[in-house]
Amino acid sequence: MAKIIHAADLHLEDGEQLPYCYGVLDEIIALCQAEKPDALVLAGDMFDSFADFEALRSEFCARFAPLAAAGCKIIYIPGNHEGRGASVDLTAYNMDPLVFAAARPFTLIEAGELEFLCIPHAASYEDYRDWNVPAKKQGVTRVAVAHALNSTIYTGPDEETDAQAGVMDDDIFSRFQVDYAALGHVHAGRQQALGGAVACYPGSARVWRAHAREAGPRRVCVVRTGSQLDVHTLELKNAGLYKEYRLPLDLQGAMDQGAGERVAAAAGRQDLLKVILAGVVEDENAAKATAEALREKLGSVARRAEVRLETVVAADLSSHTLTKAFLEELDKLEPEDAQGADYRRWLLARQYGLEALAERLTEAK
Repeated sequence: MAKIIHAADLHLEDGEQLPYCYGVLDEIIALCQAEKPDALVLAGDMFDSFADFEALRSEFCARFAPLAAAGCKIIYIPGNHEGRGASVDLTAYNMDPLVFAAARPFTLIEAGELEFLCIPHAASYEDYRDWNVPAKKQGVTRVAVAHALNSTIYTGPDEETDAQAGVMDDDIFSRFQVDYAALGHVHAGRQQALGGAVACYPGSARVWRAHAREAGPRRVCVVRTGSQLDVHTLELKNAGLYKEYRLPLDLQGAMDQGAGERVAAAAGRQDLLKVILAGVVEDENAAKATAEALREKLGSVARRAEVRLETVVAADLSSHTLTKAFLEELDKLEPEDAQGADYRRWLLARQYGLEALAERLTEAK
């Protein structure tokens, strides 16, 4: 019986995000020291680009020295991002104490009761039927380590335009007698039976970008071999969370201060926040000032805060007959007390009505 920890898609990048990236990397290493696995597999995109790989690989490798000294085998394959902008073949690089399996189309590594079929990223795997992969030894668990898309476990598009991943057929796993497929590239965690193997994407090890695929806790997979595979996940606390909000603006370009306070109160120090401020406003400059103030507020409590405006200027609608009629009729109903609940309800009715008109008139163009 053996234990494996499987991680992917850390996207180490040289710059202001580097301390955050190293914090997540150090947590992965600390988890391994606590869990004492036989092997740690890193399924690609540990660096965001070839330039990051060159700049950071020495420090990256040094951080694994205590783990390797404790007897943990560390298997690392390059993904599509390590090769982004590469000027030389990655097989030229020594990544001791990691086993850097960069040779295409595959490398088979034997480690006691484990075999690692390492398949680095490639634009295509269509020639896999020609690969001379040895038969699996009796009593051994074979782990495929690959950085690729698979159309069964993930049916969405590859959103990366400059570094797309190849698509791997399910038949690879059955043909080569794979028991566990340690996959990388898809940033949302997934698990499914493919070609007789248990295939897993652990998801990105950190929050890499402001995108729905980064939502939820960042995790690594823990795999125990035996009569059957047992797979569970562990959360990476240092990775933080991606959180997205959509908040309304009033006609003056202001936002409910209570909403902003709630977003700030829910933010973790390592979180990436995205807030969309939307509505019909009378002054776009006031809305911009609101966005800048919120960005500054959230930036003091989160790792990064993106605040975006999606507004329609009311003046752009005022020339339309329908808008004029709506405003004239609503103005007749304006409450005298500007501080009362009736006035707030009147403002909301005015805002929602203008938003509906803006949508209708935009569709009519």
